[in-house]
Parts: sequence; structure tokens; C-alpha cells
Amino acid sequence: MNKNSGGEGEAKSGRPPGTQKVFAIKPLGTVEGKPVVIKVDKPAHTLRQKKRRHHSAVKLSALHDFAAKLSQPSVINRLRDYVRWQVQWRAAYRRGLSIEEALESAPRQAPISINLDLTTNCNYRCDHCVDIDILNTSHRHVHERLKQSLSHLIERGLKSVILIGGGEPTIYPGFEDIVRHLKAADIQLGVVTNGSLMRKIAAIAEILQKKDWVRLSLDSADNETFRLMHKPGNKKCTLDWICEHIPAIKKINSGFQIGYSFIIVWRNCQNKDVNIIENVDEIYAAAERARRYRFDYISYKPFLVRAETNNAEIIEFEEIEKKTAEVVSRIEREIARAKKLENENFHIVESTNLRVLADNSYRYYGEQPRNCHMQFFRQVLSPLGLFNCPVYRHVDQATVGNKDAYCNADYCDETTRNTLRLIEKFDASEECQSVTCLYNDANWHIEHLINHPEKLDELMTSAEKED
Repeated sequence: MNKNSGGEGEAKSGRPPGTQKVFAIKPLGTVEGKPVVIKVDKPAHTLRQKKRRHHSAVKLSALHDFAAKLSQPSVINRLRDYVRWQVQWRAAYRRGLSIEEALESAPRQAPISINLDLTTNCNYRCDHCVDIDILNTSHRHVHERLKQSLSHLIERGLKSVILIGGGEPTIYPGFEDIVRHLKAADIQLGVVTNGSLMRKIAAIAEILQKKDWVRLSLDSADNETFRLMHKPGNKKCTLDWICEHIPAIKKINSGFQIGYSFIIVWRNCQNKDVNIIENVDEIYAAAERARRYRFDYISYKPFLVRAETNNAEIIEFEEIEKKTAEVVSRIEREIARAKKLENENFHIVESTNLRVLADNSYRYYGEQPRNCHMQFFRQVLSPLGLFNCPVYRHVDQATVGNKDAYCNADYCDETTRNTLRLIEKFDASEECQSVTCLYNDANWHIEHLINHPEKLDELMTSAEKED
């Protein structure tokens, strides 16, 4: 799949190479071996907190308002339990207790949501793929262990899964089995695919529900641009061929959302010193195509690369700023045209990083608290291991455990403890200052509750959207 389809984390350019602290965390050992514990020297919460200069620059869409999502009746007690534990742990640390002693009273909870990378294999050779370094490696899930891991996660409160990155999820031999396993447990599901195996999507369409969605990474408006950008191995795999499947899938089940993902690439964008095909002039035509073929929406987001300093997914905002008038105004003009195509059945979705690029407020989203609390509620499970954020998929310093970190009850307990250790080991204000983070508001919200626990009793639940 095209991993440059973006994840929940979005980013901007980092500091010059060599100026950002990068550290390594040894991942958990194999299933047969004894798990390795993440060591915490100086807890991040004890370091001087950088002051947040700006409360909110761009209003987050409901899609990305994670603070509100954590206040839904179905999950708000998970938030309260976590905040109360953090309050107790910080007070205990001031009394001289270690985090290992504090972990004895930690909540035994799984993440509410995970990104699940089923494979590192891909049948495309996209020059703009942000995960190009990990594609088609020897790393594999053991299918039954993966299902065991998902079952343990579900027992501990997992509610949603996005089948996404690293490779193309529909290539995984057990794709349909995993989807049916998750839907049998009423897990909300998202799938990000390159569209090359639409028969796999058709095979699961009947069991998908209203809150489920499938997003196709297409990034173009015509066959020529599509093939130049994605380089599919099969000659029959054209943009037309993929799109022609959508009406038939809608006939099977029109109850779930099908999206058309479009990564915006402007002149001179590069990945690994390779020039990427520009597609700004196809923004409107792609929206026209998406509506014609009965997609529910088209989603626009900027091109991503990996930072040299810590391998995070970033947007080279500073490079774009040098030619803001040329790039941003062109993008805004084309999206404004595309919005005229909206109706009750078709919508235009702009990613947060695209919106902050347009209004020049991206800097505020790099003002992170020391602790990234969202990694307790959202993680990435991959054949390469378990990671704390989609931005840091396969990055050493973001490793919580190995791919089997949730495969049995004992491992689940140790993985929860490792997550809480990593929250204190991983200094988000340093590691993520180059990241335009969709979790930024939620992290500051949680940090505020920890510092003012009396407000927990006043915390109001939001409407239940099962999202």
C-alpha cells in the first residue's frame, strides 16, 4: 500500500540533523524468551515543562478531536483511570517511590485503538512511500499468534482497528480471516489499501458496518499519473480498473464509507533523492472522478518524508514556505474548486496538516507536553514490533515491544507496564517538536487533568458516537 497516505500523526520539518536527541530502546525479546523491560532513568514528567504558547490554532475536525473521543461514555472511565494513576504515580515519585513500585497499581488496560500492519509486503513501488525502507522484508506475523493477540486486546478493551501501513494489507494471506475475527467481536474497522486486490475488499464488504470505512490510496486523476506514481506490478491495475469496482461494492453494502485518498505532491518533492510526480493540477479532476464512481469522500493531505534526525514522518514545511505563494495558493485554489462538487453523498476532507500549512499555524502543533499520554490509548502493531505512534512506525526509540507483545495474558501485563514506562522515557517535547501532532490537543488536555485532578469530577461526557 501507499504508506504516504498519512496516519493519525502529521508532521513538519525538524531541526538540522544532529541537533535532536535520539535514543534507542531495546524491544521486547521473543515469545520464547524473557521480555526485556524498558528502563526509566529520569521520568519525563519531572523535567521542566515547556510552556504552551498557543492553545489551539486550527479547529480540529470531529475526526481528529481525540480529547472529545476520550470523553465518550463508552471510554471516559478509561481516561479517568489513567489520569488518577498518573496523579498517584507522580505523588509517589515525590515521596521517593520508583516507577516499578508505582506500576503495581497501574490500570490493566489495552489501547482503545490500534493501527495493525498485517504485512511489510507490497506489490507497488511508489517513489513517494514513506515506509520504503521496510517494504518486502522477512518480518512476518504468525497468524494464530496474531489472532490470539487481537483476542487478548479485545478482552482488555480494544474498540477499533485500522488495517494500514508498512505493506499492502490485502496481500496478507489471512486478511479476510482477520477482518472476520475483528468484526465477530464488533470491533470498528478501517482499511487503507492501494486497490490492487479489490476482490479482497468485495469479500469483506457484506460484514462491514456504518462506522467502518475503506480508503483507497490513489493520489491521481488519470491512468498515466497513477501508474507513474505507484508503479503497480500488474499491467491491468489502472486507476480506471480500480474505480470501476466501487459501484459493485456499493451494491453489496452501501452502509460503510469508501474514500479516495490523494497525497498532494508539488514540484521538486523528493524521497530518497528521487523526484516525485507532481499532481497539484489533478486535485479537481480527482474529486470529479471520485464523485462519478460513487466514493463517499476524497481526502487531501500533503506529501510526507522521514526526518533525518529521528526518522519521524514529517512534511518539509520550511521548504514549502520558501515558495508559499506558488504552492499553497495553488493547492487552496484547486481544493476550493473541488468543494463545489460536494453534495449530500460526496464530501471533501482536508487533513489537519494541510489546513495548518494553509494558515501558517503548524508551529503551534510542535509544542508538545513532556509526556505523550495518547500512546496509552493508541498504538501500532506491526510484524516489526509494537510502537507508540503511527508517526514512529518501526523507529527504535518508539518501540514498546515485539510483534507478540499482546499474545498472552502475562505479555499483556508486561506490555501495559512497558507502555507506562515509555510514557516517562520518551520525551515528546524533544522527540516530537517537529511533528504536527493530531494528538497534541488531547495530550495537553490529559496533562491539564493530571495537574488539576479536581476537574475529573467536573469532566463532562461528550455525545456517544461509537467512534
